[in-house]
Amino acid sequence: MNSVKVRTIHRGIGISIALFLFVQVIAGMLMSVGRLASHDTSPTYDALLFIHAGWNPLGNIYRVALGLATAMQVVSGVIIFLSLSPSKKKKDTSFSPSDRRYALSKEAPVRALSFAADIRPLFRSYDVESMKPNGIDLSSYEDVKQNAQFIYERLSGKEMPCDGPWNDGDLKKFKDWIDSGMQP
Repeated sequence: MNSVKVRTIHRGIGISIALFLFVQVIAGMLMSVGRLASHDTSPTYDALLFIHAGWNPLGNIYRVALGLATAMQVVSGVIIFLSLSPSKKKKDTSFSPSDRRYALSKEAPVRALSFAADIRPLFRSYDVESMKPNGIDLSSYEDVKQNAQFIYERLSGKEMPCDGPWNDGDLKKFKDWIDSGMQP
């Protein structure tokens, strides 16, 4: 189960428990005040008091439900806590010392982004045809390079493509290509 789903469940259970306890407190206070003030002995009042405060099957059902909800809240809270705490990783000693420097490097060598391999495939034939009337050929390296900032502004402003925005990874790739010198 992913952490977002666990957090959503945790939040929902917490809100439910809080509302349940709030209703219980208000009901208990009203019943106590009612009993003291009017010495109410009606069957309805006695039944509510019995369910609310008595040790009976109905009273036990809501206590068990509250207990289970609280237990689920605790478990989901522990799961969230563990997902936030940094995990300790064991050292991998299977590498020889000369290989270790490659295994421990945080980043693999990054090749420069190119228009042909990385950027051109992002533009669909529909996108290319849609932009030609505006004087930009998205299949042409020279046109995209010349209009790169304009294209990036439209992409990041979610104005292009017209049938839905690019995902963040593709948008970042286009920006990185611009920043790295726009290689063909």
